[in-house]
Amino acid sequence: MGRVLTVTGRLAETPYRIRRIERNVYSAEELCYSLAQCADFIDEEIMDPALADWLSESCGLHELARLLRGQLRGRHTPKEFVATILRECGTLPAGETARVLERMEKGSGMASINRDLNRAQMLAGRGHMRQAQTTYTELLEKLPDMERGTRAQIWKEKGLHYADSFLFERAADCFRQAWELSPAPEHAFWYVASLYMYMSGEEYRAFLEVHPEFYESAYQVEQRASRAESRFKSGSESRQLRRLRQLRRENQEEAFSSRLGHTLKGMQDDYRQRVTASV
Repeated sequence: MGRVLTVTGRLAETPYRIRRIERNVYSAEELCYSLAQCADFIDEEIMDPALADWLSESCGLHELARLLRGQLRGRHTPKEFVATILRECGTLPAGETARVLERMEKGSGMASINRDLNRAQMLAGRGHMRQAQTTYTELLEKLPDMERGTRAQIWKEKGLHYADSFLFERAADCFRQAWELSPAPEHAFWYVASLYMYMSGEEYRAFLEVHPEFYESAYQVEQRASRAESRFKSGSESRQLRRLRQLRRENQEEAFSSRLGHTLKGMQDDYRQRVTASV
């Protein structure tokens, strides 16, 4: 957003960052317009003592800061806190302040988002991957760009469900989107892990040469992969596979078919138990 000319207080040299929408504001006017834009998604996080301090020290709005500090001590609601800011600044057009507060009161934005997110997670947990992915896509289309934290969470969930289906290239794209929105260590880890699963060794090493910022994540991925391989080699699944290969090499078709059927039956039973547990 472009810089807004200040008429209430002074233009701040140091911005205040509205964490909920990942935006810096340099004046009380920018603060008011930003609050109006994201009214559906404002929660208790806006009631930040640092905001009152910034309005006083950086914008010279000492009386507004005094009123806000009183509300913080008196356990007022986010709606009352924002109403005080909008009323004292008087920046928004007539009637707009009431509409902003009404949107906050309804809380329709995040309530709807959270319901849909929970629904998508439930669908994925029950194996309805296509419906879950459709819901995630609809959520991303619904959320404003400024909702970076929630958007990153949704991209991560999409990636995890693609990875569960062994679609690692699609998963990697989702985790990359999550990391670009929110460069958290877990997003970097899942991104690199997905690349590790579908890239050739040469492609994977070439990627790391160009992106040294992922070295730490790559180290963690490779350590986990090494431990998983060791567990698999010493586990019952690996022993079953080795025995099946031996029977096939020795042309013991009857024994091979019998053992293969037994192995598949065990896998089916295990799958049914996991699906039943998730319903």
